[in-house]
This record gives sequence, structure tokens and C-alpha cells, in this order.
Amino acid sequence: MSESVEVVSSRESVADPSLTRAIGLHHTLPTAIADLVDNSLDACAEHILVRFVREGTRITGLKIIDDGKGMDAAAIDAAMTYGNKREYASGDLGHFGVGMKAASLSQANTLVVWSKSAGGDAVGRTIESSDHMVSTVKGAEAQAVFESTNPRFPFTAGTIVEWRGITTFLMSADEDEQVSWLETAIDDVRSHLGVVFHRILDGSVRMTVDVFDVAYNRAGPPRVVRSIDPFAYPGTGRQDYPRTSTVELPSGTASITCHIWPARSSQPEYRLFGAPGRDRQGLYFYRHRRLLQVGGWNGLWHARPDYGPARVAIDLDDAWTQHVQINPEKSGVTLDATVSAALRSVLAQVVADAVSTTKSARTRTPKPITALQPSSGFPEDVLDSFSDAFTFDDGQEPVAMQWRVLKRDRFFEVDLKNRTLWINARFRTELLGKRSRDNTDAPIVKALLYLLVHQMFTAQRLSGRQIEQMKAWQDVLVSAMSAHREKAGGES
Repeated sequence: MSESVEVVSSRESVADPSLTRAIGLHHTLPTAIADLVDNSLDACAEHILVRFVREGTRITGLKIIDDGKGMDAAAIDAAMTYGNKREYASGDLGHFGVGMKAASLSQANTLVVWSKSAGGDAVGRTIESSDHMVSTVKGAEAQAVFESTNPRFPFTAGTIVEWRGITTFLMSADEDEQVSWLETAIDDVRSHLGVVFHRILDGSVRMTVDVFDVAYNRAGPPRVVRSIDPFAYPGTGRQDYPRTSTVELPSGTASITCHIWPARSSQPEYRLFGAPGRDRQGLYFYRHRRLLQVGGWNGLWHARPDYGPARVAIDLDDAWTQHVQINPEKSGVTLDATVSAALRSVLAQVVADAVSTTKSARTRTPKPITALQPSSGFPEDVLDSFSDAFTFDDGQEPVAMQWRVLKRDRFFEVDLKNRTLWINARFRTELLGKRSRDNTDAPIVKALLYLLVHQMFTAQRLSGRQIEQMKAWQDVLVSAMSAHREKAGGES
């Protein structure tokens, strides 16, 4: 892939350079791509392709290709300028006017945009993260890019957003690591787009992901992004759900739709992104059919496993506008005190019904052993097994289990303040035999460690005896880890 373009002019693009630092700061690869897909949908695209570009074993670039209405020279100049917020139509997904630049430059050093409107000439622009200068690309080169692009759908007009010098992709010469990273990235992108745009994908829009091999000058088979509806349960978890409730706000009456999932569903629509379904309890905010927030209680309550089946769909309309602020990455919202109080009052019964649904789903046989409830870090089935095996102490907050880098002489850490049992992430790859970003990985190690130390979370602070006990356990576990490392090295 050529890394140079023929520039015919340049201009300063930034109305306020601080925008480049503030907006897009918290983008991930999937959320950045989703932000660009918003632009494609606003351009009335029917086909949207996310294309990873591979050179040898390395993934060196990414393109978002759509068959929307495209842009002429004036429109692309406006699109590449920070602070030049355009007038949005009533149904547009765009919101801040900086999404394409902020999302792209959060992931890459160079953004190149090629576009062509129906009956117009192809145009191209580039922008660098280092100086924020927008450069105009020679028209003949823009036309050549359009003619050489084969997205597997009619492409007489549309836009290509291209990232070069990507800073967030795995940089490794190891082919196995590259393949593993790419497969994980593709799965993450497809899952995220499938959830965020699930209402739109149920219509006439088609989204795909492929990998283009530069050496062979062709793309691999397209992988379709399928709709993943967080509310598509085959049967409700409670008889009187789903139900619509009204929320009285100073700006008017708003409505929400409350759902209770079956407590032990194995549906992918419940286990979003492969995580336990209870991890995605809470509020789902939509704007123009686009999902802005995938669960969470926005400070109304702390998440608990017993609240897991509860999900609430909220479509933002004029009544909500002055009370809800969308974050720059369009991956969450902030509520003001007025709407928070109103929602808490309306949703109290929903949370109570979720608790009742969860408890009724547990095995009814007597369980003489009491334990603290784990809240996260395990696969759904393991969390259910904890529920079946133990009576939970309702007077204690649940305990999360997570990875974090600790000192080298520690295998774990008991964090009473944050109710979290940390495992040393230094040992993660060695324990698993591979890199992992799955929060529910290593279930055997986690279960054994949790059973060993969970009772320590019942106290306000650790006693001297408990500290000495944990130090002895740490010494043995770290020594066992060293032995594991030596044995693995000897066998390789």
C-alpha cells in the first residue's frame, strides 16, 4: 500500500487545538469505528465495509468504505475542519461535528478521506495528528483510488475513510500473535456494531468486515455484521414484563420500556460481547435508533448480580434533551440530578422484581454453606454454580475478581475498599498459555483463589493473622508460578 499522496495545497484545520486532545480520548477501536459508521449512515449508505489492511503478517491500516451520497470539495473541506459543526437533519446520528477526526486520530497518526458524489469528481484530503494541517490530494489520485477499490457492492459514489500509521494495533513480528489479535479485533468490532446498530441492521443497511491482503491485491471473504438485540429474549423472565413506564420531567412526560430477562439465559443477546449477561444490567439509551449506552445504572445503584435480568430501554427525545449529556465517544451518557431522581423512583420496582426473578431461579435445595457472592470475573455458568452451591450473605456487598499488575512477589491482592480480589496480570499470559482480554478467563484458577480468600472480605480491615496467612499463601503461589515457568521453558 502506498504511503504517499500527491498534495497540491494545505491549510490549517483546527479552530481550537484542545479539541484534538479532549474529544476522542476514551475511544476504543470498536467505538471509533462506530463513530465513523454514524457518518456513513447519515450519508444514506446502504452498504458499509470495515476493511483491515494486511501487509505480510502485520495489519497496517484500516478503511471504512460506504456507498453513501459522498462529498464534493466544499463538503469534504467542512468535514475535515475542527469546530465546523454542520447543521444536522432531525434523524442524523452525528452530534458534535468532530467525530470523524477525533475518532480517527485517536487510533492513527494520519487520516485520509476519499469521496465522490454522484456525477461529481473524486476528491481527497489528509490530516496529520502532529500538525493538524489538512492537505488536498490531487484529483487524479483520488479518482484512481475509487477505481481500484472493490468493496463488493456498487461503488459509483461514496466515501472511504482511511487510517494510516495506526497506533493502537498490535505491533509484533510473531505471526501467531498477529492472527490471534486480528481475529479478536474483528470479533470485537462485529459484536460492537451488531449491538450498537441492531435496530438499524434490522432494516435495509448491510455491514461487513473483511481483510485486504496487499501482496495478493485482494480481500478475504466478507464477514457479515448481524443484529444483536439486547432485548430479544424468546420468553420474558417475568409475567408482567416488558412494560412501559412514564417519567415526569420538567420538560415534559417521557417514557421508558422495562424488561426482565430470564435469570439464566444462555442467549447471545443476553451475554453481550461474550460476557455474563448480568454484566450488562441497567439502562440502554438510544438516539435515532442508535444505541448510545449498553447497560449500567448511571449512579442510580451499584450493579449487583441479583439485578442482572433488569434492562431498561430509553429513547432520547425532546423531553430528555436538557437532562442528558452524550459523551464525546457516543458510548455513554450523563444524567443530571433531576432525571436521576425521577428514574430512581420509577425503576425501584423494576430492580426489586429483578432480584425476585434471580432468587426464584436458584436451586431450591438446602445450602448449609454460606459464602460471599462473586459479582464479576467468572463465566455465567460458574456464577450460577456459586448460586447453586452456596447461600449468599445478603449483609455483604458482592466481590469482583479482576486482573491488575501487582508487585512481582504478589500473586493476588485483597482490596477491601473496592470489594475486588485482584490477580497479578504479570502472570496472565503464562497461566493461560496465550494473551487474553477476556475478563472471564482462567475460571479454575479464579475459583480456587476466590474460595481460598473470599471470607477475608467480611471484615472492615484485615487482622494481623490474616495478613501473615496471606503472605504465606503468596510465597507458595509465586514459587509455584516460578516452577511453572521453568517447566514450560524446559518443554519448549
